[in-house]
Amino acid sequence: MGPVPWTVNSEIYPEAYRGLCGGMSATVNWISNLIVAQSFLSIAEATGAGPAFMILVGVAVVAFIFVAVFVPETKGLSFEEVERIWQERPQRNRGVAAVPDQKEPLL
Repeated sequence: MGPVPWTVNSEIYPEAYRGLCGGMSATVNWISNLIVAQSFLSIAEATGAGPAFMILVGVAVVAFIFVAVFVPETKGLSFEEVERIWQERPQRNRGVAAVPDQKEPLL
């Protein structure tokens, strides 16, 4: 997943939030790297190298599925068109939401 945030950051965030979102993605990327680096040897020692790598394969497969399902294709689109995709997506999902918009907070 290392190169994904850098590729996605350059295309999907609205211009107003690009810096903030890029920083958040970089932070998540480096924290993920830290977790893997700190836990891999312990997991490999406890379960063996094969199962330890299979855990990482499982994480990578879940991450791939997440990206394939939730990240829109932006090839050949301008920044304005990508912003429009992100603006239309919440409106499209609003009709599917189980909880209607409410003006008063739930108790």
